[in-house]
Amino acid sequence: MINGPRFRLRLAAISLAAVACALGSAAPAAAGTELRIATVAPSGSSFHKRLQTLGNEWTRGAGGVSMNIYAGTQGGELQIVRRMRVGQIQGAMLSAVGLAQIDRSVTALQYMPLMFRDWDDVDAVREKLRPELERRLGAAGYVVMFWGDAGWVRYFSSKPINRLQDLKPMRVYASSGDPESVEIMKAYYTPVVLEPDQILLGLRNGMIDALPVPAFLANFSQVPTYAPYMLDLRWAPITGALVVTKRAWDKLTPATQAWLRETSERAGHEMRRFSRAEDEEAVQAMKDKMGLKVIPMTPDAERQWRAEAASIYPRIRGTLVPAPMFDAAVEILKARHAAGT
Repeated sequence: MINGPRFRLRLAAISLAAVACALGSAAPAAAGTELRIATVAPSGSSFHKRLQTLGNEWTRGAGGVSMNIYAGTQGGELQIVRRMRVGQIQGAMLSAVGLAQIDRSVTALQYMPLMFRDWDDVDAVREKLRPELERRLGAAGYVVMFWGDAGWVRYFSSKPINRLQDLKPMRVYASSGDPESVEIMKAYYTPVVLEPDQILLGLRNGMIDALPVPAFLANFSQVPTYAPYMLDLRWAPITGALVVTKRAWDKLTPATQAWLRETSERAGHEMRRFSRAEDEEAVQAMKDKMGLKVIPMTPDAERQWRAEAASIYPRIRGTLVPAPMFDAAVEILKARHAAGT
């Protein structure tokens, strides 16, 4: 799945950060090449800091590539993708929301609510689909440097949510860049489309009652100040990738490309490990420091939520998620769960 320095949230939209390489000529790049990389993650956030660490690694390798990071200054993910297309930036760390603007197949990793039980499920589907996803993104002109995630989308609200019926009368934040999701969600609550920098104001003035967001962003942005309840339900994972444009990539020498791939793949493993730990730590921090009240999920309530989510899968398949990728993800998870893994 914040536009101002304190708040840049997207729903499924909520993004994790995104990186894509600059558009340019096909000639090999000289030493000291700068790649302008954007992310919706706020400056000073953990994701911004990890990108800075990776950027430091890049400068040490062949070609001396420098990463100039634009954190939370280039608009939402749709705007970032547009900026990459016209060559204003060379890369971005994007969630599935932004990557879907390049190729919708990536939505199979994020747009299937309550389909994934845990991170092992997410890893299994991502690794099986990874070759095809990277092929499709490559055909669209982008090179994947690493895959990442940013915690689980959970519902934060101004009033307690216990069952699905509690959510239905609420006005819930929806991303302006995700109209298909907005239409589907109209059957379950009242979506209110806002720009990311309007979310805190919307909570404060009652324009919205709830929002789906990963815990680390809720904590960083102090969401519990206005939405002090969190339903203890992992709605969907926020997944994404660091990408660079192929035209920028092709300007680099083979030795430089090899170094960026090596360091980025290693960084991806570390980012996933840290972000998953941070997801749980953020919940505890909000409880301790902001008085967040976590609403436990009873087995009966969870069955109802899962049944309701399953009822919308036919609407998601072929619209939000391309049918072949939806079916592939379902088969991978069926096989895992049947084997007891």
